[in-house]
Amino acid sequence: MEILGSFLQILLIIIVISIVLMKNNIKVIILLSSFSLITASLYFFNKAPDVALAEVAIGSAIMPLLYILAISKQREFIVLCYTNKECLQEEIIDLLTKFSDFYKLKLKYIHKTNHNDNNDIINNGNIDLILKKNEKDNYFFICRESSTLMNKLQQLTMDLPNVNVVKVENGEDYD
Repeated sequence: MEILGSFLQILLIIIVISIVLMKNNIKVIILLSSFSLITASLYFFNKAPDVALAEVAIGSAIMPLLYILAISKQREFIVLCYTNKECLQEEIIDLLTKFSDFYKLKLKYIHKTNHNDNNDIINNGNIDLILKKNEKDNYFFICRESSTLMNKLQQLTMDLPNVNVVKVENGEDYD
């Protein structure tokens, strides 16, 4: 019994390392569910069947379902443009298209002329990115600082001198 417990613990370590290194979200969810099942087995072998039953129900059934639902909801990348679509440089359109294709997201533009409520839009709405252009044809990509997607976008824009990525904290406004 002790050998089986040690084997399961080593298997848990291997699964955790695989989860950290995995890039595919569905495979990560499967590994998390496997992790939960093995953990439940360890609870059972250590004479805690009630905890094992809860782990099986929550960790390997309910949580993976919630993860899959959350991932399936995030399939759009919404860009709020305070400029006409005709005024956007082809380079900017290509950049945003490349970015959304990389993450397999549908790129959606919303064009507005009034830009007095940046803070409310970016913090409370489903807007992922605010795109502004000044008189000198400089573009400003305004996004949430907590958004992990924006790190990749910032890397893509490093070579573009006319593009600035501005990360806004929750509750902060950018003018």
